[in-house]
Amino acid sequence: MLVLEKYYVFNLKINMTAFILNLPPFILLLLIMTAFILGGLVILCLVQKYVTWLHFADHTDFGEIFANAMSVIFGFILAFITITVWQNYNNVSDTVSKEANALFNMYRTIEAYPPEVRDAGQKQLKIYVQEVVETEWPLLAKGQYDLRAYQDLRSFHDLIIHYVPKNNGELAAQQEELRLLSIYRELRRNRVESAKSLIDKPMWIALIFSAVLFLFFSSLFKMKNLRIHATMIALLGASISLIFYLLILYNNPFIGPSALQSEPFERLLDYYWGGQKTLGITK
Repeated sequence: MLVLEKYYVFNLKINMTAFILNLPPFILLLLIMTAFILGGLVILCLVQKYVTWLHFADHTDFGEIFANAMSVIFGFILAFITITVWQNYNNVSDTVSKEANALFNMYRTIEAYPPEVRDAGQKQLKIYVQEVVETEWPLLAKGQYDLRAYQDLRSFHDLIIHYVPKNNGELAAQQEELRLLSIYRELRRNRVESAKSLIDKPMWIALIFSAVLFLFFSSLFKMKNLRIHATMIALLGASISLIFYLLILYNNPFIGPSALQSEPFERLLDYYWGGQKTLGITK
């Protein structure tokens, strides 16, 4: 019973996370911004009411020095993590494009084989690509991969490696095919391993705590006009929320409004079965 309860709680968390991340970008931004603005105002009210003994006087030199130092440190941490997440997203996107390019080259190279091997190999590649598009891609959002797609790729590998070349031309084609297959398997591994959040829970906790600490510190200043202070805290919370919005948006390349799509693989299917559509891929 306990195992079932944990299973349902885990699935509920996954479904809630997926629901939130799959909201339209503007709605997701509004939710995050509202949460940070309200959180900042709540912190301001609590600090102004219950932490009066820590208040800074207006325009004190020490307060300004510490405020500038904390702003620089906090901004540097957020900028570093945001750039890292963005670079990871771009790297995964580039990996997906390279995957499609490698598959296309494998499809063309196998044309140098005898008809029975060529037809069987090209058919196997079609089956594999279709499996990736229809089954594996949705699983990537859950951090999983499709075992059947892996088996389809393994079948293509077995077909190539068990064939005995009859002349130098076929030998050269087999060596090139095995080279491309080796490259592709590495690209596939990178894509599958990238189907997870780059920022793990401890880092999220540290980032959120840093934001709360920064809002807390900004609330310690004692201003004559509380309305102006509240406006400044709200704007600060909104600014921080924009960074967290980008982190959430690109943290997992296969989840959310900016999730990477299987378009490069779909163009391969158009080529395999249509033969008339432009792939935008070069050998």
